[in-house]
Amino acid sequence: MEYLTPIMAIACLFFFTSFASAQENIDCGYPLNNSERTYCAEKALTEANTKMDAAFEKLMAKVVEMDDALPAHLKGSPASLEEAQAAWKNYREKDCRAYGFPFMGGTRGNELYRNCMIILTMHRTEDLEATLEDYDN
Repeated sequence: MEYLTPIMAIACLFFFTSFASAQENIDCGYPLNNSERTYCAEKALTEANTKMDAAFEKLMAKVVEMDDALPAHLKGSPASLEEAQAAWKNYREKDCRAYGFPFMGGTRGNELYRNCMIILTMHRTEDLEATLEDYDN
């Protein structure tokens, strides 16, 4: 019984290590099954969110800089941008839920939902970058 606990710990460590290693070997250009498609979609969504957050932070820095140069009665751009981003995230969630809703009983619904989230996030990133470019000109 005393030996059972260390053996179980080693077995668990081996399982989780091999699982993580297996995920690193997934070719997201050609996922073979639902598990791989889910992994790849989650990875793509994380990457899209990271890029969007970076674009948002750059735009926020520019808006804060511009806001600082304005008279008091014209200030408020950073708060408006924060509010707009929060509203956009709420819209994205609801729009993608509606898009995948008819298929939510199966894997197709989750796949449609995640793909929608990825696409809308990529579009939002482009919009944020375009706004920053406009402000820089």
